[in-house]
Amino acid sequence: MQKQIPRTYEYLFAGGQENSFFFKTDNKIVYEVKFKDTSYLFTNYSNISFEAFELGIIVSENFTEQKPPLDSRIPVTIAAIFYDFIGRNNEQVVIYICDSSDDKQAIRHRKFTQWFESFKGNDFVKINAPITDNRTVVYYTSLIIHRYNPKRQEITEAFINLTDDQQK
Repeated sequence: MQKQIPRTYEYLFAGGQENSFFFKTDNKIVYEVKFKDTSYLFTNYSNISFEAFELGIIVSENFTEQKPPLDSRIPVTIAAIFYDFIGRNNEQVVIYICDSSDDKQAIRHRKFTQWFESFKGNDFVKINAPITDNRTVVYYTSLIIHRYNPKRQEITEAFINLTDDQQK
């Protein structure tokens, strides 16, 4: 028997400065998926030029005021949005930083990695580079880059150097 993949929620591209997409779940919870331009992070690497975006996934409306329940359509929808925004241009890259404000960044990192492994197909590679601050808080960061990005090696090295610099 073939595993059935849940269908996506309908989503809307609102655009704006953060390239925002929105979708509403069956539980009436509204999510925003945004791609904020973060190319400025790589200005010290002037030998390469590329577009970098920070991926943000936020609950923007939750009138239930309860923790959103597990919903198998959410990761499928986020993957569809990702491919819609990034998938067409193999020279763009995405940086994902797990929110650490509530000390649940490791859980978020595991969940995001599961989602990534489920939906990456053969097109994308994820490079993890955690940053530990002087208080020993770990910030989980990842670079998602197209497998056939012509600057993959240089961009990956710049990302690793950038995260290494943050730990000094």
